[in-house]
Amino acid sequence: MRIRGITGRHIRFLLAGSFLLAAHTLSAQQGSVFHGGFARMEEAEKSWYIDPTGKRVFDQIIALYHPVTITPADEGGHSLIVTNEQETMFLVSSNGKTGIVTANGKWLLPPEYDTIELKWKTYLVLHQQGKMTYADTYGKLLLPLQFEDAGILDDEHFDVKTGDKWGIYSTPEKRLLIPAIYESFDYCGGCGRKGDYLFAQKNGKWGVIDFDNNILMPFEYEHEHAFMRSDNWVQCLKKQGREVTINLKTKKEYAAPEYTGMTVIGNSLLKVQKNGKYGLISEDGATVADFIYDDITDVYDETASGPYLRITQNGKTGILREDGKVIIAPSYEGDIVASGEYFIIPVDGNYNLTDTTGKKLLAKDYNEITTLDKYFPVPLFKLKQKALYGFYNPANRKVVEPAFFDIDRTTVTAPGMDLLEVSYQEMYGLYNAAGEQVLPVVYKQVDGLVPGLVAVKKETGAGVYDIRKKKMLIPATYHSISVSAEDTSLLFASQNTPEGGYKDLFFNHNGVKVPAPKAPPVIPEKKSQLLKKETANGAYPLYGYTSSAGKVIVPPVYDRLLVEKNGQGFLAQKAGKFTVLDKAGQPVNKQVFDDVMLEEIPGYGATEVQYGFPLLCRTGDTYQYLTATGSFLPVKVTGIVAFSPYGIYGIPGLQ
Repeated sequence: MRIRGITGRHIRFLLAGSFLLAAHTLSAQQGSVFHGGFARMEEAEKSWYIDPTGKRVFDQIIALYHPVTITPADEGGHSLIVTNEQETMFLVSSNGKTGIVTANGKWLLPPEYDTIELKWKTYLVLHQQGKMTYADTYGKLLLPLQFEDAGILDDEHFDVKTGDKWGIYSTPEKRLLIPAIYESFDYCGGCGRKGDYLFAQKNGKWGVIDFDNNILMPFEYEHEHAFMRSDNWVQCLKKQGREVTINLKTKKEYAAPEYTGMTVIGNSLLKVQKNGKYGLISEDGATVADFIYDDITDVYDETASGPYLRITQNGKTGILREDGKVIIAPSYEGDIVASGEYFIIPVDGNYNLTDTTGKKLLAKDYNEITTLDKYFPVPLFKLKQKALYGFYNPANRKVVEPAFFDIDRTTVTAPGMDLLEVSYQEMYGLYNAAGEQVLPVVYKQVDGLVPGLVAVKKETGAGVYDIRKKKMLIPATYHSISVSAEDTSLLFASQNTPEGGYKDLFFNHNGVKVPAPKAPPVIPEKKSQLLKKETANGAYPLYGYTSSAGKVIVPPVYDRLLVEKNGQGFLAQKAGKFTVLDKAGQPVNKQVFDDVMLEEIPGYGATEVQYGFPLLCRTGDTYQYLTATGSFLPVKVTGIVAFSPYGIYGIPGLQ
């Protein structure tokens, strides 16, 4: 038996005895097996690709890529790019033009473009006769092919060039929103929220316009793509070389010498210095905090945000709300840190907590206070005194005094409880967030089994503790305890025996010993399978095929039978010749073949193979493409070539 396989690296031949033969001399037109919807032809050092009808469709595969989808923007304006590794698209050329086709032969973009590029891994850039446009990676055009150049502002707007001027095109409205009368545009497409304005250049100067082409700021500024924003604060313009911050609502400019140190902090508040003191201006242009502070800074760590700011006055710190109300007067030496509606304040080298009224919440100060874990539904604070830790829950004002080497979140769960693991001298226990001990700190190891039940380990062995009832459910005398693999509603315990072995025991969730679970009966699945028929005198057996119902699809008359994995049919060999059978076991064509070409060679003893139609078959020195209906394509070749012309390097990825 011979099955020939073609890969991108080389051509291989497989005999019944797994011997390799030398390749035929390629003397005339040569062809590859079909890969997806195409096969490659080659003659006189020229090559092209045909479709399943034998029609010439393109000349060359230039590159490949995997398409992407972009998730809808979240509240912060951020999207995810998701690559579909299961789909492959090909950039191809035909008569000097390029197009995009799927691996299954579907045209996404016909071969009529001068060039096609992939930009930012999310868009295709198409050029044709001096015009350009964009498409998504599935070939959907995003704007008409009528502009000399174009840039992407956001999902709906493009800055487009006509002649030597630029305008703005809207894809939902399918028209120019802003005529092509400007020299350049800039826009903050990567800001946390979409801006309703953009920067435009006219007569060498920059101004600000909205998407209706209304002028928001006159064309009298210089511009660099830096400090871009999408709120009412503009910080990317200069006036006669001077730094300037502009409020778009009031049109007011903040610049030296009157104003210095302009920075946007918090929720779009402008921190600005006047006469050596800092104040705050809201996004609407109103003065939120008078110019009386030495500094105004963020009060949160890098993972949090909120409505509060830290103020410094005469060397003392306090807290200011973003509406200008002083929550804590500047009276503390050192930084104050906010966590939700609570503040960690410095007190004579130690720390305490206050709420939004400024009232101290702890009866005494501690060496260190930090936020315990942001994943708890209520804020918890870790208290440190010397080398020991405790915690505080402001919801019920419960203090667990420092008595542990560490306190941290745990994977153990219990209904209606948020749990913490505490440790002291290599012993572990559990507290709930309310400050109650639910597991004594006397165990060497603590692991969750099911919600409410914990596997614990002591010197005497392993047992089970019920957190809700606060009692031992199974004594700690076993070698190990886990959830039963056979029945997850039971617990499995391994017990040491006097003989040095182990005894398996099972318990329900009430701690009651129960019989071992019975394995469910195995009902053999009825499958289609090869039918093997032994022959007389020790000769090789013959093979056929039966359905899952036992019906004979292919009678056992073949020396070897290979089943196509995707239900296309069978390759049957008898007396060194091949017959291609359909899924009903009938010959696709009455002709028998000397060889059949496959992309992947079945290994020794394999019973399955993968192929698709048209199938390249050889009779003598001639190769023909057999279709699923039994006809042949009007193409004959006398040799075979690889589908990819790139050899061992494969088809390059589109950059």
